[in-house]
Order: sequence, then structure tokens, then C-alpha cells
Amino acid sequence: MLKRRYIGVSVALALLLSGGLAAWADNTGPTEPPALSKLQAMVDNLGYPTKLDSDKQAFAIEWHGDYDYRLHFDLSKDGTLAYAYVNVDTYKPADMTKLDIAKLLEASDVGDFYFSMENGADGESLYANAIIPLQGLTPQSLRDTLESINDKLNSSSQIWDSSLWKK
Repeated sequence: MLKRRYIGVSVALALLLSGGLAAWADNTGPTEPPALSKLQAMVDNLGYPTKLDSDKQAFAIEWHGDYDYRLHFDLSKDGTLAYAYVNVDTYKPADMTKLDIAKLLEASDVGDFYFSMENGADGESLYANAIIPLQGLTPQSLRDTLESINDKLNSSSQIWDSSLWKK
């Protein structure tokens, strides 16, 4: 009896010292923030299937309309705002000379919808962004926001869609 107890304690101690128990405890991985989970459930309930990122800190939907988008959602650090964004296109230097930045600024709203650029290895990436306050968000206001993003992208396509630019 004493021998079995000694073996059991020895095995547990060896696992603890080797990090086995710590690795087992960490196996659950990161958790999805409650505010993100609530937003994701609301988007799902609107009929837009979501895909949670592997780090559980963001999710995305596929938007199909005049253009097909992958719309990403993540949260502000304090969890009071959601950021929705679409990687609209990536432009090479020759295309950047044709992109009318002033028109993009005109198509942006002050606050809730705006375009931004990010320099990357493949060129300049254009993003469409929306800020969504989570306080008081309802399914209807979220649907209106998503449709507004789509409408603003469609109405500004002459600016950012290089296939529509005059040669």
C-alpha cells in the first residue's frame, strides 16, 4: 500500500517538475472574450456564418454581393467597440499613382466608416474599416451597419476598383 502511494506521488511530482501538468492545464488555449462571443452569436443569428480565428480573439464572415468580401471583426482592448474591416485590394506602385486618395477620404465618414492603407511586401493594401459601438447594439442596428458597409463599398468602387479605372 505504501509502495503504491509512493509511486503515485512520485509520478505526480515528476509530471509537475517536467511541466507535464502545466502543459495539460495550458491545453485549453486562449479563451474568446465574452463581448466577442456575444457579437459573433448576433452575427450568426443574422444568418452570416462566422469563422472564429485560431487565437479566439477575432472572427470573420464571407459577404457576398456586388463584390465578395471577407469581413473581419475584432474588439477594442476595453471590449466596448468592435472593429470590422475588409482588405479591399493591394496595389502595386503603378496603381498607387492612379488611386485617388482624396476621393477615398471623401468616401470616408468621420468616425464609423473609413479607408486606411498599409504598406506591405506585396504593395499598398487598402482596407475599409467600420467602428461598431457594442453598448446598446441590437440585431437590427448591426444588420444596418453591415449593409451600410456593403453599400459604401459598392458606391465607392469607382475609386478603389482598379478594373473600373480609366486607362
